[in-house]
Amino acid sequence: MRIRLNLECPRCGGPLFLKETRNSIDIACARCGLRVSWELSKAARRALRVIDGSLVFDWNSVIDELYIELAINAQ
Repeated sequence: MRIRLNLECPRCGGPLFLKETRNSIDIACARCGLRVSWELSKAARRALRVIDGSLVFDWNSVIDELYIELAINAQ
């Protein structure tokens, strides 16, 4: 699965895509190739949150953390 994100590459301003495979999740720039990747199991564990006593799968937080790591790698 490949999805275009509403985020721009911190290095070149190009479009970023989220790609999920059987074993990993990546955010990558289509223009300059800047990429960050996590094992899918790690991403899934980090997406679990307890909100008001309920277990919630918060995929947005994983995308935010991947983007921060991408921005750090862009420097």
